[in-house]
Amino acid sequence: MKPGHQAIRMSHKPDRLVVEGVRRCLSGYATKDHGCWELVLKLFEAELGRTKARHPLSDLSFYARDLHLFGKQAMCVFPYGCPNLCQDECLVAALVSASQAGDTDVAAAIAQFLVQDVGLASTIHSANALAGALMEIDLQLSPVSLEELQLAECPLKKLIQKH
Repeated sequence: MKPGHQAIRMSHKPDRLVVEGVRRCLSGYATKDHGCWELVLKLFEAELGRTKARHPLSDLSFYARDLHLFGKQAMCVFPYGCPNLCQDECLVAALVSASQAGDTDVAAAIAQFLVQDVGLASTIHSANALAGALMEIDLQLSPVSLEELQLAECPLKKLIQKH
């Protein structure tokens, strides 16, 4: 990985939709403010159009719900519109990217890092559904590999190296 290179890029529409959508959904869970979900709807409709937004938005909702319900800890997310990514946001998008690529090993490793064992199957299923919904409208997330997930002291990298 080149210095300064990031596997998931906020300048890339599919990556941005997943990250910004999850940011807003998780904010809705944290604040119990339905306005956060309205912001997700507006974002997806503005970027995709009303008709194309429906299916991916529905699947994103289930994915964010699983991350919220089964997360090993509260997800670290930056504020809406922030161009930077924290580790959790990178991994949340990387899981969907790995699902799009059919890379079940990477997807499983990321899911094991993010969520409790009880939520693994549900989270992987919802990530796969979101990946498929985005591919149906020709939106492909940036490709990822374990090598590209070289975040500073990345716990996922340490987890993979142990196996």
